[in-house]
Amino acid sequence: MIDSMLGLKEKAQASVSRIILLSLLRSALIIVVVIGLAFFASGFADINYYNDKEYDQEALETILWEEENLEKLDEAYAKEDYETIKKLYYENSRVVSHWPKYSMFALKAQYKEIMEEERFNEYVLSDVLYFLYYPEYFTGYGRVKNIDTQEYELMCEGLYTRMNQEGFSKAKLEEIYKKHADSYGYIHAADLQEYIKEEGNG
Repeated sequence: MIDSMLGLKEKAQASVSRIILLSLLRSALIIVVVIGLAFFASGFADINYYNDKEYDQEALETILWEEENLEKLDEAYAKEDYETIKKLYYENSRVVSHWPKYSMFALKAQYKEIMEEERFNEYVLSDVLYFLYYPEYFTGYGRVKNIDTQEYELMCEGLYTRMNQEGFSKAKLEEIYKKHADSYGYIHAADLQEYIKEEGNG
């Protein structure tokens, strides 16, 4: 009986030791996980910190550039100095594309380019079609509503006059655009070659 009791005692001690060991291992694992999460969180915070600093710096530079050049944009637009506006656009397209007069500038510049083009080919025809039926192509989607409607219509009439001289009536231009424009309003200049040969003057 004594031997039996001693055996139970040893088993109990071994069981207690195993429980203590498992508890220590569990605690150590929890500590490792917590430390790992802490390092990860601190690293992520550093990333956000530097990203925020970079974002703030870009925002400040944008504000300073706008303050310095907005008056130049307005003056160039009043003088129809489109080259200066283009130059400023290449410097900071994000600011200029949100400039209130940008849509009208884009259409005026495109109109001037079409009317001054001496050659007539499928690329000129595609630009004309975009100008007449999908002006967002030049002004940026959603910004066409900012244009001066009366001035835009006058430019359209000017294009209709030129295209009539090239052998294309207003009705024919509309027909061509409807036939070749995809669901997004885009057309491929290559598809217009047949019209240049058959109905244009070239």
